[in-house]
Amino acid sequence: MFDSAETLTPSDLTLDNSLSTQLLESVTRLRFILPVISVSVMALRRQDAEADVDVASVLTENACLPLDSEIERLESILASRLTSPRQKEART
Repeated sequence: MFDSAETLTPSDLTLDNSLSTQLLESVTRLRFILPVISVSVMALRRQDAEADVDVASVLTENACLPLDSEIERLESILASRLTSPRQKEART
């Protein structure tokens, strides 16, 4: 659920400008944050206290899921920006 099918890494990309670099840095930072939230959710659920389960649900719905969606959106933007120049080169 929290892992993209294709995660972009700096070594996989040829970055052509500062916007792409900034987007990639953001994705990288967000990828480090997501597991912290996921582990916190699991820990809260295992404690089996009523309030902890509620907090875990709120974290999942309002932090994990939106964060994962945003990471995937940024990766998609990066992928499209990086494949566009390559497609133009292939046509010429």
